[in-house]
Amino acid sequence: MSEPLPESEIEAKVIEAIADQLGVAKADVARTSEFDAICDSLDKAELMMEFEDLFEISITDEAATRLKTVADAVEYIHRTLKNS
Repeated sequence: MSEPLPESEIEAKVIEAIADQLGVAKADVARTSEFDAICDSLDKAELMMEFEDLFEISITDEAATRLKTVADAVEYIHRTLKNS
C-alpha cells in the first residue's frame, strides 16, 4: 500500500485547483475560505468533480454538502486517500 499524500501537498493541489477554476490568485484562497463565499453552487459542484479527478476519489453529494471550507475539503480528501 502506498503512502497517502501529505495533507500539505493535498492542500496545495486543492488551492491550486480552486484558483484555476475560479480565476483567482492562489494567495486569495486560504484553508479558512468558505466555498459559499468564494463560489456559487455550480462552481462548487465543478470543484468537487475536479477534486475527484485530481485525487482519483469519489465525493458523494452528501459529503460535498458537508464540505464548507477549503480545510474541510483537504481533510476529507486526506481521510479518503488514507482509507483507500
